[in-house]
Amino acid sequence: MKYVLILLFLTIIGFANENFANMKKCEHIKLSKFTTLVSCHKIDYLIEYRNIDDDEKDTIKKITAITLEDTKIIKNIGK
Repeated sequence: MKYVLILLFLTIIGFANENFANMKKCEHIKLSKFTTLVSCHKIDYLIEYRNIDDDEKDTIKKITAITLEDTKIIKNIGK
């Protein structure tokens, strides 16, 4: 019984390490001063920033998720 539990534990750790390694394979490409493209797990995120003088406000203007089949706007301030 102990061997089965140890084997199960090691298998779970192996899958967790594999998924964690995939998270690190994201690419960040700065397209301009206010636009960045982030590519992770077959999904591209287009992030548009806005120029704000106040450091406490959010600088992200729009986030768009792009896949092969669909494009969805995740966040849009619209200013």
